[in-house]
Formats: sequence, C-alpha cells, structure tokens
Amino acid sequence: MSAALENYCDEMEATYAVDFSRGRETIKSRKRFPEYRRKGGAPVGGNGMRCRRNKRWTWGSGRGARVLNLRAFAGVLAFALASVASSVLAVTIDTKIIGHPGNLPNAFGYGHVPYTFNMATYETTNQQYVAFLNAVGHTNPNLIYDARMATDANGGIVQSGAAGSFSYAVKPGNNLMGAPYADVPVTFVNWFSAARFANWLHHGQPQNPALIESGSYTLGNQTSGAIPSRNPDATYVLPTVDEWMKAGFYDGSGPTWSNWATQSNSRPAANVSDFSKSNVANFSNGTAFKGPVKAGSYTNVQSFYGMYDMVGNVAEMTETKNPLSSSQWTAMSGSYATQTGSLASFNQSLGLNSPTYVNVGQRTGQIGFRVALRVAPVPEPGTIALAGAGLVGLGGFGWNRRRKARLRRLAG
Repeated sequence: MSAALENYCDEMEATYAVDFSRGRETIKSRKRFPEYRRKGGAPVGGNGMRCRRNKRWTWGSGRGARVLNLRAFAGVLAFALASVASSVLAVTIDTKIIGHPGNLPNAFGYGHVPYTFNMATYETTNQQYVAFLNAVGHTNPNLIYDARMATDANGGIVQSGAAGSFSYAVKPGNNLMGAPYADVPVTFVNWFSAARFANWLHHGQPQNPALIESGSYTLGNQTSGAIPSRNPDATYVLPTVDEWMKAGFYDGSGPTWSNWATQSNSRPAANVSDFSKSNVANFSNGTAFKGPVKAGSYTNVQSFYGMYDMVGNVAEMTETKNPLSSSQWTAMSGSYATQTGSLASFNQSLGLNSPTYVNVGQRTGQIGFRVALRVAPVPEPGTIALAGAGLVGLGGFGWNRRRKARLRRLAG
C-alpha cells in the first residue's frame, strides 16, 4: 500500500471517530462482524445492509446523513403542509398581472405606475365577503356588516345569531337580474369595511378580528375621517386611481390607451340580457335599472389585462383621496344605475371630466370594490403553525427512535 493511501485511510478513520464521538466497541448483540466496529471498515459481502442495527453502512446512514435526511424530509413536509393549508383558504382572489412598469401616463397625467402589481379579475362577491364575516364578524366589529345587505333587493348577505356569535350566509336564490346572490358583487360596504377586508387578506384570512385593524392599512377602529395611506409592506389593497386606470385602459404598448375599459374607443352599449356580446356593460340607458349582474357575466368584455366589469355593474372604490377632502375617495367604473350621460365621467379621459368623490362612510346598493395585490402576500399564520407542528413531530419521532436503540444496546 502506498504512503499516500495509508495516510488517506488514517485520515478517514480519524474523521469517522470525530463524527461519531464514541468508541468502536463491538455491539454485544451483533457479533457477526466485530472487526467492523473496531476498524471502521464495511462488512465484507454485506453490500452496506448487513449491520442495519447500527445503520453505519446503510444507505443514507450515519449522523451527517441522518441530519441531511431530516432536513430534506422537513422541507418536503413543510412544503406539503403549506400547500394543503393554502388550498383550504376560505377565499381565493383571482388576479391578473399588470406589467409594463414605468408606462407613460395618458394625455391627462393618469395611469403611470412604476411597478408591477396584480389586480383582481373580478369585483369582490357576496360569497367572498361572507367568508370574511364568518371569520372575524362574530361581534360585527366596526359594522363590517350592514343590515341592508339582508333587507335590500341588491344586498346579498343575511346575519343570524346573537351579538358575539353572529354567523352569516349568502341569501338564497337570485337577485333582480336573475343572478345568484353568491356571485354578484357585495354592496352596502363603506371604504373602511373594504379596507378591513384587504387587511384580512393581508394577514392570510385569520380568525382574529383584531388583525383586521392593521396590515395593509393601519385603522385602529377608525370608521370615519381621513383615508389612511397604505403601509410600506402592504399586500392586498384598494387600488389607486392610477393602478385602476392602468388595469382598465392601458393596452401595454407605449402611450396607447383605449377610451373605455373594454378595449374599445367607442362607448359600450347598455345591455343586460345578452352576455355574449362585445363592448357592452351593465349600466342604465334610460330605462329602469335593476341591479348588478354576476361578476364576469360579459365573457367577451375585458380590459387588455383581463379584468371584467370595469364599466358599470357597481361603482368601485379606490384609495385615492379627493384633493380637497381627505375623507372622500375617488370612484371608478360607474354602476348599474349610472345613466348614459354620466358614464362619460368614467372613461379614460377622467382628467377632462369631474371625478366622482364618495364619503368614506357611504354605503349604497351601487357601491362595491375589487382589490389589488401590491406585493407577494404574507404566509398564512395557520400554514406556519402547521409546518412548525410537523417539524416538532418529526424531531420527536427521531428522538424516540434513538432512545429505543440505546435501550436495546444496553439490554443486549
């Protein structure tokens, strides 16, 4: 044997001894290969599987390998738990990416957004808001539920139970437009209720009502007064006018904007019966209006980025304040009750028309909202807890196996 090979073997034996920090005495209950324990060599003809009791030479064995296996398994377990937890969230917000960061504004100075963000594909529905209420609305904190949601024909949510144990459900049946209440936009919400819904999404849809007072917006039980600014780490938010206009009117190519959020320069027709047509919307053409339609009903009417119902249906909230009154927000879209002449205020040339401002406390059957996603969402607390529990259980399982092995050696 060469000197180099002898040195290598000596180093390997020394490393082996350091790694395992214990002698190489023979296992009394396993005497088939006593030389293995003394010299550290693999048993002849064992193919790495004969001495399974000590696992020194089985695949993935040894202290270092066990640690690596533990880490790998823990990673897989955490990922699996996170996937399961995310799949059972009460509300899923479908969004579209609004790219082309740093786009030029329109001719009136609106719509420039220097970052990529996501916008909800649809307006927030009664079904989604019910999940929010059942999670944090047992005492109806700060009146996130309004009784007109049950009594008005364009409301869609009923409350039951006593204060402290309120529960909520979507109204059965269809609204005046023949749309299931579950699928039409929620109405009779004010700006602060919508902001609390955004905070709830920000925190991963928790069951703790205290958490809806902070997150994307710091509210502190506020129900009136100035609109707070979004926090630097905000995730789900109410869009700004610039975000909303870009998602609705920008076509993604240089300075090109469509006049309407239907990818058209022509005003959409008021049409509430044929959902297959193009460039139509749910607003009033002088006839009696009825109410909102199911979110996304007009399957062939989308903005360039893929948003539905950005004309008519319900007026949508933004976090952009009236420059003259910080307790008023700027409305976008118009609603099912907006008359043809007034609809011009909601086209791309907002700078040439008088914007519509709404008081933060206002609740009507014509007002709803959709959310935007500013950055990646915070992991749900329940997901973290599940993953942590799995890792603790895994560690306990490994400890218990090692304890039993030690007892067997002592008994041998």
